[in-house]
Amino acid sequence: MEAYVFRNCVLISALALSTAAPSLAFAQTQSQPAAEFYNPCESEAFAEWDFWIGDWVAFDYDTGVVQGIDRIEKINNGCVIVQDWSQMTDRYRSPGSPDRYAGISYNTLVPGADGPVWEQTWISQYGGVVRLRGGLDADGRIVISTPEFPTQSGQIAMRTWYWAPLDGGRIHSWGEVRVRDEGGAFAEPTIPWNLIYVSRHDIPNLIAVTED
Repeated sequence: MEAYVFRNCVLISALALSTAAPSLAFAQTQSQPAAEFYNPCESEAFAEWDFWIGDWVAFDYDTGVVQGIDRIEKINNGCVIVQDWSQMTDRYRSPGSPDRYAGISYNTLVPGADGPVWEQTWISQYGGVVRLRGGLDADGRIVISTPEFPTQSGQIAMRTWYWAPLDGGRIHSWGEVRVRDEGGAFAEPTIPWNLIYVSRHDIPNLIAVTED
């Protein structure tokens, strides 16, 4: 009987040590000073597009007619900018669709040949995906473009999208599509959308904005 008790005591002691070891390791990991953590997304480069963050009403640049609502926020410790677009007109609406056009985009810095570049992945509610890359230009605008792609008519085209901060906290944003002509050069661009972003906080002042 004494031998039986002794063997069980040894077994209990071994179990106690085996369960205590992971707890000790976990406690050591948790006690590391927070100052050792470095978040690369807090760098100056990740702030280049911060002027886009906000809750916006987008107006047609030429007519002043409301086109959409755009909500922009940062997630993942500031590493990703998320766009949530809702079209307020029937433009781009697919035939028979019960809903107006909408889409989201994810934007972050990725490695490029000459340093980090902004990459946007736009996904529409109809499943369309557009990927663009670019960055901050000398005029303080974010400019991103797609690679060249074949159109339905067999031509070669390229998309370029712009975000330009304006005085008063507004943003001028527009898109261009360039198609190669028969000589191989890009023709003058068409402008599929041309918008002025106004913060929703400034809605009481919209009359002055649309008359600019």
